[in-house]
Amino acid sequence: MARHSRRRFVQRTGALSAVGVAALSGCLGGGDGGDTLGLYSWGGSTQEALMEHIADPFEEEYDVEVEATSFDNQDSMLSNVRTSPEGSYDIIMPSAERTYEAVQQDLVEPIRTENIDTWDNLFPVFQDLSLDPGDDAHVAPLYYGTIGMVYNTDYVDTSSPPSWELLWDAEYEDRITVQDMAMLRVFTTALHLGLDPNTLESDGSYEDGLEMVYDAMAEQHDLVRTYWGSGQEQVTQYQEESSYVGTGWGGRILALQDEGYDQLEYAIPEEGAKGWSDMLAIAKGSENRELAEQFIEFAYQDEIIQELAPDIGYPPATGVETDEIEALPDFDPSGGEGLLFEDPEFIDEHEDEWMDTFEAIKMGEY
Repeated sequence: MARHSRRRFVQRTGALSAVGVAALSGCLGGGDGGDTLGLYSWGGSTQEALMEHIADPFEEEYDVEVEATSFDNQDSMLSNVRTSPEGSYDIIMPSAERTYEAVQQDLVEPIRTENIDTWDNLFPVFQDLSLDPGDDAHVAPLYYGTIGMVYNTDYVDTSSPPSWELLWDAEYEDRITVQDMAMLRVFTTALHLGLDPNTLESDGSYEDGLEMVYDAMAEQHDLVRTYWGSGQEQVTQYQEESSYVGTGWGGRILALQDEGYDQLEYAIPEEGAKGWSDMLAIAKGSENRELAEQFIEFAYQDEIIQELAPDIGYPPATGVETDEIEALPDFDPSGGEGLLFEDPEFIDEHEDEWMDTFEAIKMGEY
């Protein structure tokens, strides 16, 4: 009982400053190492599922302790890792969008896949992830999803296949909500326009394609009720019927459906949707590198990850399939081959410009 009490204390202090985290490095896995593994993960229901289905049985199997801290966005997580002394963390959870940044800034160790017997359980697309630069693997994808379309069937016509065109339909003016992230707005708008989201080229011209994207984003802005930033903000928009259609995460909508919101549907539009994945990575300087590799190996066991997936609401990055997994909104029967991931170098080159223009659009200054 004391062991779990100690863990819960560290979870509650997940928003510690980098200095505070460094001071706790001894109990987060960066001290003398060996019997305590520090897990820095998404908080809330995600962390609860990770603890129940991976960390708790891992503790029992290996007679170690997992200390969990949490973050609520990727920027704060990477900032804390960046500014804390090496060894302050053992396992962190970068998302697909931040994997390139984490590797380029030398925040994570290469994963010695030869030490992970279950590595081959991963779908091939996740074993050789295009988002991970260099020859070595630096991230271990755990589960995946899409940023697709959510719509309320009480108000939205569903007689035709779902299309991103709905998010530019004046019929739903002031009832549209989309995620407040410039890269996602550019990516999804490119899909809507029939452009490659990883080049934006129109007739071979990036500049012409980008102008088309900006114009369409400005057109959409006039119809948008709100730009949501967090998972809870997204949920509230659909739960309270403030918005009838928009972007969203399949797992969050699945949870709402389980609560009785049967009028909500989640779909991958016919033009496609951006894929994402949450990863496990070994933080730079971890003194528990071998234990962290054992944690990843343990997580990839069929009997472990097949219990995690339905609870967390997203399909696993491994090949295990059950009826529950196949029923998840984001399940891809092709094993992830149908997911559209961003080109990290292309994003890195242009994202600052996109962010500036997106802010101008939101302020009505484009």
